[in-house]
Amino acid sequence: MAPKNKKREQLEKEQKERAEKREKERQEKERKEKERKEREEEERKKKEAEERERERIRKERNAAQLKVYDGFLEASQRPRLLTMLRKATLCHDDLAQEILVNHLLRNYIHHNLYQEADLLVSNTKDTLSQPFRSNNQMARYCYYIGRIKIVQLHYNEAHDNFQQALRKAPDKAIGFKTIATKMSVVVQLLMGEIPPRSVFRQPESQEALYPYLQLTSAVRFGQLQLFNNVVNEYTSVFKQDSTYTLVQRIHQNVIKTGLRRITHAYTKIAISDICNKLQLDNPEDAEYIVAKAIRDGVIDATIDHDAGTVISTEIADVYSSPEPAAAFHRRIQHLTDTHNQAIMTMRYMPEDEELEDKDAQEREKRKEEEKALEEALEEDDEMDI
Repeated sequence: MAPKNKKREQLEKEQKERAEKREKERQEKERKEKERKEREEEERKKKEAEERERERIRKERNAAQLKVYDGFLEASQRPRLLTMLRKATLCHDDLAQEILVNHLLRNYIHHNLYQEADLLVSNTKDTLSQPFRSNNQMARYCYYIGRIKIVQLHYNEAHDNFQQALRKAPDKAIGFKTIATKMSVVVQLLMGEIPPRSVFRQPESQEALYPYLQLTSAVRFGQLQLFNNVVNEYTSVFKQDSTYTLVQRIHQNVIKTGLRRITHAYTKIAISDICNKLQLDNPEDAEYIVAKAIRDGVIDATIDHDAGTVISTEIADVYSSPEPAAAFHRRIQHLTDTHNQAIMTMRYMPEDEELEDKDAQEREKRKEEEKALEEALEEDDEMDI
């Protein structure tokens, strides 16, 4: 029995040693895992601190740049900018001209000096390089041109410039693209067009464009009461975006849209009913608005003054009207402009470099001919020997 007990004790001892060894390995593994997690946590905190520090430095730098940038909005900076623009023009510094012209346009528009801004554009049109050296400056320039044209009631040109600014703007310029989209939406509403819903579904600007989505809905359905409610609710937003006066112009478009929907729905309707549906003050105003809409070609109808009714004419085939040709003309014009701009953006080798390359090619050719001649002479000498 003694050998068996001794063997059992030895097995138990080995099992105990293995258990202790496994326990030590487990504890060592836990310790290393804990140290690894602590190191990762320290590295994470260190990276977060570095990121916060970089963010703080970036914000301070941006704030300083914005302070300098906003300093050019003061009217006292205008003579200095004009002097710098004159020097840049004399030195043929294209990029400096683009930047300074944009600064001046921003200054003029900030102080509502649209006539001076338009005069600056007309005077610098020939000196600015076409196309621009910088796409960012080109986007800003198109935006300011659109702001000028929209005040001058040139809505088509303003819309084209805003679309050009959106195409030229970089993807990271979310703020610029948002305000340009707001202006483009307002211009489309003033032109009598309804912007597509996809414009308001951009995730980075969906919240900022919500008031303009409500405005577009009111214009689309010709609901004057809803339009007034939207304008009253978001007055502060429109004033902050410098679109309040433009939004007030849309009032007549809402009435025209509502009147168009009414004449399409009814072949004959009383003027008093039109007054109630459009929520106007009195039937006389409604009659005047209907007469003006007929004269402007907004609706195709006649007014029976004796009966106090509006009689709509039958809707003709739209393809027999000049509207399809006008739509094709607009599309062709857009494609032609895009093609011309693409050609203008192509870079060609300067004439001096072309001449240098041609001279270098001729020198290489002469060297090859001289080398071939020398080899032929050497062969002749060997044959004579």
